[in-house]
Amino acid sequence: MDTRGTNDPAATERELPIGAAVVVTVLAGLCGGVLLLVVLHGLGWTAPGLGWLVAKGAVKLGVGGAVGLTAALAWLRARRAGRGPEAS
Repeated sequence: MDTRGTNDPAATERELPIGAAVVVTVLAGLCGGVLLLVVLHGLGWTAPGLGWLVAKGAVKLGVGGAVGLTAALAWLRARRAGRGPEAS
């Protein structure tokens, strides 16, 4: 959209914050993977060891999610305290 010469704030394009864009991308990938598995299951196709891979991924996601959440909260706490992460 060309907004040169206008002062209308509604005419400007708005971008998603980077965090929201990452979340949307990850959710889209997960939904696509689930959709693929549902279609393959409906066709009667199975992959040997798929349950093991899903369980292994769930464990990694659970541990990685907890560690990531802890790191994000520590980063946010440091940022709100007025000092950057390089000060710690």
